[in-house]
Amino acid sequence: MENISKQKEDKDSNSKKEESFLPINIKALATRVSPTLGKLVPKFMYNWFEKILHVKELNAFFAEHEDDDAQKFLDAAVEFLGIHPSYEGQGTDAVETLKGQKVMFASNHPYGGPEAMVLFDYLHREFPDCRLVAQSFLKFIKPLGKSCVYNKKEVRTLLDAVNEGTSLLIYPAGYCSRKLSFGEVFDYDWKPSFVKIAKRNNVPIVVFYTDGQLSKRMHRWTSFRRFFHIKTSIETLFLVDEMFKLRGQTMRLVVGSTIDPAKLDDSITNEEWAARIRQYCYELRKNPNLEFDYTKKATLPSR
Repeated sequence: MENISKQKEDKDSNSKKEESFLPINIKALATRVSPTLGKLVPKFMYNWFEKILHVKELNAFFAEHEDDDAQKFLDAAVEFLGIHPSYEGQGTDAVETLKGQKVMFASNHPYGGPEAMVLFDYLHREFPDCRLVAQSFLKFIKPLGKSCVYNKKEVRTLLDAVNEGTSLLIYPAGYCSRKLSFGEVFDYDWKPSFVKIAKRNNVPIVVFYTDGQLSKRMHRWTSFRRFFHIKTSIETLFLVDEMFKLRGQTMRLVVGSTIDPAKLDDSITNEEWAARIRQYCYELRKNPNLEFDYTKKATLPSR
């Protein structure tokens, strides 16, 4: 009886394990959103979506690593992506001295995803309490579920995380970089939430500049959408494919100087401070050893 009972428990345990991972299913997702549309979409379109979204590769990776802890998953993700990070800048030494403290890490968002995995992998190893401010869909990636903070528009949520003693990695634009009004690719304006939290909790800010940009295909789709006044960012459909195109490449990241929250006074608005820090981030591209100038006004347009 004990053997039978144990076998039943093992079977139930294995069944639960199998059920814990739900593979990405494009047709099922489409049908859930719109049962009628789900039936109307032809098979060749679903095949195209699965190919452009690399569904088979992602499902295989998630199935293999669903029981990893956060650090093991991040290490595996960076290896899976095949990206080789390269860190430089005067802030590399500062990061070492800040270990054990609460820190607000902020960065630009050139690729809309893979750079976050690469940087979070590094920071989570150096600051095990660090959490990533992320989109809500990451809740469904089991190993990362508790290592992320969601609802980034809610300052209260971020404040609670900092008050718990955690460092944060945030992408203040909340959106991957696009061409601005003068034709060059930058982040849109950085939301000032990270400045408010740093000032309120006396948390130093460290900026990372990530070099790179999406392909011309992405920017052509963005221009097409804007020309026809389409609000939905249809170009994001290609972000996964863009991520896979980075395989085998080196990703350059520049670490800026530590920004003292006590010097972010109320003589100017939090929005202006965020704009100045954003501009500083991009200045690191050409001058990795540049220190943040608290008096330098932002001239980079928001859009």
